[in-house]
Amino acid sequence: MEFLSQTYVALRGPTGAPQSAQETIPRLADRLAPTTLLADRRAAVLSLKAIARQHKALVGECALPGLLGILQNDAKLDPDIGRAALETLATLCDTHDADWGARPAGAAHVDTVLKTPEPTHALIELLGAEDMHVRLAAVLLLITLLHARLHVVQGYFLNAPVGPSTLVCLLDERDEGRPGDGVYSASPAARLMSSTDHYVPDLLHSAWFIVV
Repeated sequence: MEFLSQTYVALRGPTGAPQSAQETIPRLADRLAPTTLLADRRAAVLSLKAIARQHKALVGECALPGLLGILQNDAKLDPDIGRAALETLATLCDTHDADWGARPAGAAHVDTVLKTPEPTHALIELLGAEDMHVRLAAVLLLITLLHARLHVVQGYFLNAPVGPSTLVCLLDERDEGRPGDGVYSASPAARLMSSTDHYVPDLLHSAWFIVV
């Protein structure tokens, strides 16, 4: 209910008049700042997620730095904001968008995400999150980045503090469910394997050799 209320205010503006995307998106991006309440950041991310595909370039221009901050700082503490941020980033970084005109924006966003290793390291850590939905969202973003910039992601992965071990643990879940998930945790692992097996064999093999 709080999310719907805050989204309504963001879209209607303080005067109650409908706001354009050019007015709404910067306002939502401002709410991603770490100085705002977590509930406000969560509501802003959910609102941005809802419009990210339709306004891909503008959302990325205004909100990508804030979303990366949430990925690195909030996602491991709050599953709801973590999942929403991961899914929004996956949309922004999609370089196979059905809308050909949006693909250059996706490539630019990928380059921004991969400019430094910290966002990828935070993403890899989330592959081991307790919440299955966060793990799945992390896998989907990882797949998106791998398809776009395989070798850059591979380099960050191999140097990540928890990179290889986290991936190996995720793949081990193909045969076992995590307590409390209610469904088999094989879903994230299966999605990763089916989507990347012919793209990144070196990545998977490196993970096994480093850990073993």
